[in-house]
Amino acid sequence: MASSTQPDQPVSKKAQMSAEFYSSLGASYEAAFGHDQGLLLFLQKLLPHLPPSANILDVGCGTGTPVATTLVAAGHHVFGIDISDEMVKLSRNAVPSGKFEVADMQTYTPPPGTKLDAILAVLSLFALGREDIEAQIAKWGGWLAKSGVLCICSIAAEDIDVIGKSKGYDKDGLCARDIGFQFMGDDVKITLFTREGWTELLKEHGFEIVDSLTELFVPPGEARSDEEMHYFLIARKVR
Repeated sequence: MASSTQPDQPVSKKAQMSAEFYSSLGASYEAAFGHDQGLLLFLQKLLPHLPPSANILDVGCGTGTPVATTLVAAGHHVFGIDISDEMVKLSRNAVPSGKFEVADMQTYTPPPGTKLDAILAVLSLFALGREDIEAQIAKWGGWLAKSGVLCICSIAAEDIDVIGKSKGYDKDGLCARDIGFQFMGDDVKITLFTREGWTELLKEHGFEIVDSLTELFVPPGEARSDEEMHYFLIARKVR
């Protein structure tokens, strides 16, 4: 795993714009999203799938709460990346034993020889396009040890008003793009796969879904965010 003193990696201009947005949220993001009961339940479902003292990469680690805090408390080693320097600072404060750095997930590469037992992408893929998400899944599969697990938290496209908030689904019906969504007072565009889309994408890259969970998360009013029907996936690397 990388040293906690490893220099932060550069981020793209697009990522830097996103980083500035997330950095502006700071602790208010944790206040709004840090106590997601569905996410806490999902983490408990994940723990039995992990080997002892697992090496885990948390992509888009945010404030470190509750993902990194829960995993470290269970005896695992967490390394997190985020495009926001403010989020990385909060993660370092929340999880002193973890290792966190500023990095763009699309350009980040773990140190040579690193093999990960698990990779988590919790609510961190929304802003990417379909092709970018597909590229991330392919890349992460190469980083995982044999029988490693990939954990995704997103929203299934069929759980949102895709037709009313976007131009509809791609021709194959597996993904919808540019869906209008309100997040922390900002109007954003997000990309969502259907449940079948996730199953097909993961299967294509050597994964089998071994567990899933769907839970509604209602942010507090002050968060000025839409309700989110979170779709959690645990997929094991089978080839």
